[in-house]
Amino acid sequence: MEGGNYIREGRDSTKSTWLLFSPKAPDSAGNLAKYLNIFSTHGVNLSHIESRSSVRRPGYEFMLECEHGAGDFGSALEELKQNVGYLNIISRNYKDNRSAVPWFPRRIRDLDRFANQILSYGAELDSDHPGFTDPVYRARRKYFADIAYNYKHGQHLPHVNYTKEEVATWGVVFRKLTELYPTHACKEHNHVFPLLIENCGYREDNIPQLEDVSNFLKDCTGFTLRPVAGLLSSRDFLAGLAFRVFHSTQYIRHHSRPLYTPEPDVCHELLGHAPLFADPAFAQFSQEIGLASLGAPDDYIEKLATVIDLINMQLYIHLL
Repeated sequence: MEGGNYIREGRDSTKSTWLLFSPKAPDSAGNLAKYLNIFSTHGVNLSHIESRSSVRRPGYEFMLECEHGAGDFGSALEELKQNVGYLNIISRNYKDNRSAVPWFPRRIRDLDRFANQILSYGAELDSDHPGFTDPVYRARRKYFADIAYNYKHGQHLPHVNYTKEEVATWGVVFRKLTELYPTHACKEHNHVFPLLIENCGYREDNIPQLEDVSNFLKDCTGFTLRPVAGLLSSRDFLAGLAFRVFHSTQYIRHHSRPLYTPEPDVCHELLGHAPLFADPAFAQFSQEIGLASLGAPDDYIEKLATVIDLINMQLYIHLL
């Protein structure tokens, strides 16, 4: 079984910039082709193109990853600004002469800005995803993504009524991993896990609620959980750690392959990541890495993300 991770190599390098935008006229035919032509005219290569329903305006919005090194990106960006109704530069890799330090959150409420800066929306599935052809599963993924997208700091964490099928999928993973923990997980994880069972409803027939787990972690180390709609960039993921916030998904992997997930899901988050945030030493280490990332150059972000990833793999079973 393979696991995803928020930390994705290369996403924060100076080789690309992510743009999220919506058209002025959302229902016009050929919208995407018109915008793609802007980048073609200016010789800018695109390595990722994604469309999805917009939560801000009627119709669709588009996400593009623009490669640097060829063409005139600045001119393409200026022309795009004149022809869209909404534009967000997701990656802070693009800098003008007025800014040498990437933007970073200065208070915990600033993490709300990350809600629309995800690299992939939770409801968008690749064609090789186990749930790609399952309309019921895709609808559930959109539901989870939407409630996370609309969450704001200070609100109660969204409560989810999981289906019997989703609970059954969790149960398969829970039973398998609890068999492996005694011999494969680190002592810190094995010390905390019984406390999660006692205080947070960790059972094979119950998927814990984020708020219950978050309250427990807050009492232990001051860490809290925050719902996330999809994959964050390394910079944004690390920035959350600086405020002792772990961005967590709430959706669950497809029932057809319970021991596999191509991206982080609630099993990965609550059975893999969450327990160690109750350990004071690991929580402190995680926050210090997050603090070091604030305003750091892009090459530093990649190194810090790699450190976090390697430590996680050494401390617990990275098969979630």
